[in-house]
Amino acid sequence: MIQKITSVQHPIVKHIVKLRQNRDYRYDHNSLVIEGVKLISEISQDQRYKAVFALDESLLPKGIKSDEIFIVTESILHKISTLTTPEGIVAEISMPQPASLKGLNKIIILDGVGDPGNFGAILRSAIALGWDGVFILENSCDPFNDKAMRAARGATFRLPLAWGNWVELKKLIKANKLEPLVADLDGVNLADVKVDKKIALVLGNESLGVSEEAKSICKSVTIPMPGKMESLNVSVAGGILMYALGTSGKK
Repeated sequence: MIQKITSVQHPIVKHIVKLRQNRDYRYDHNSLVIEGVKLISEISQDQRYKAVFALDESLLPKGIKSDEIFIVTESILHKISTLTTPEGIVAEISMPQPASLKGLNKIIILDGVGDPGNFGAILRSAIALGWDGVFILENSCDPFNDKAMRAARGATFRLPLAWGNWVELKKLIKANKLEPLVADLDGVNLADVKVDKKIALVLGNESLGVSEEAKSICKSVTIPMPGKMESLNVSVAGGILMYALGTSGKK
């Protein structure tokens, strides 16, 4: 049954706003907010929503599954959206649960990647380039941050994600028999790196770079840069490394 809401003070409107603004609230309620016609339509093919909010019924994807559907005013949509120009549809969905990553061969590790735009772009590249999963260390951005999810373009819901500390990560690397590598300006030239098909690639903090923990367990690799620039954006560097290492197991 489709319901109509006209007040920005409605309890469910306040709930959606709080989900957007408060990380602890998101995790307590095991819920996320996503928006955009294309993204909501694509995800609706595999998952059921908790609630969908639209300006008009014509914006609802065909066959969408949701516990509740609300038609709302423009003022409500602007209240629950983070976009300057909302597309007209917002949805609440259950938060993806942590994956084990057990048995996976190509894993990205995010070690202090704090910018949500970079974070999401890395997830998007990882799924596009055929990597199996992502392990998120505790000092990294929240994967369910609004900006991170927008940059990921749906990869957040399609890529196995796990989060934890270095102790858990080391156990995973050992159990999966992965070769740990880390992106580092002082590393071995990427062109000279020979790796197996089982890789754990660590991408570090945008400003601080590689952590001591990563240096202690990983072989450092670097992207040769003949141009006059000291470093690359972490998401750009990650994409290059994922492509090169993901296809280099036959060297």
